[in-house]
Amino acid sequence: MNILENTTIILIETSHPGNIGSIARFMKNMGFENLALVNPLCEVNNLSMALSSNAKSIVENAKIYNTLDEALASFNCVIGTTARNRGIPVRILSPANILDQLNKDNIDKVAILMGNESRGLTNSQINKCNYVINIPTNSNYSSLNVASALNIILYELSKTSNSFSAVSEGETVTSQENFSGMIEHFYSVSKQIGIMKDDRPMLRSKLNHIFKKSKLTDEEINILRGFLSAVEKHSQ
Repeated sequence: MNILENTTIILIETSHPGNIGSIARFMKNMGFENLALVNPLCEVNNLSMALSSNAKSIVENAKIYNTLDEALASFNCVIGTTARNRGIPVRILSPANILDQLNKDNIDKVAILMGNESRGLTNSQINKCNYVINIPTNSNYSSLNVASALNIILYELSKTSNSFSAVSEGETVTSQENFSGMIEHFYSVSKQIGIMKDDRPMLRSKLNHIFKKSKLTDEEINILRGFLSAVEKHSQ
């Protein structure tokens, strides 16, 4: 798999149209073409186009989604970005370690999430990630703007892009949509048989990450859902 062709940059609730253009320009510099916007808080306007320079096609072809779940449905590896390095329930990677980790995983579509300029990614958005990237910075001033952070990440990914490929033998990790369906099935059955009598967000978050660490394939998802269906039927 070519990482340049199979990686999508997803901007969540972007509030500055200039950032959309600046990010598109650097994407083009590094060879990336796929951009998506989730619930943008600004319009793509003349400033976006002006700052994109020769990357106008990336802005024009950007997909727009109402929700993050819609945007992530087809991806089997979701990577978030955050300035925080503590209290994150997801494995944290440095930009230099991204490719090494991706080469170990059976994946075919990667999403890189960039949060709102002022808030970054929320906890619920981070919980949808397989990994989170933290860029080491000056501890006295650790904040990077969205464009600067993404520039560093894409540079690291593009340096050895030709070496990145999904493992050719065996199945790839299931999509986010299939994974989410299995998770909801699991919680539904758990409630039905009395294991989980109410919503427990912290427990759900921890269980989600336990499942994600397993890097389940489509076949494994089907086996688990078959087992859950059998439990469901038996408990009726």
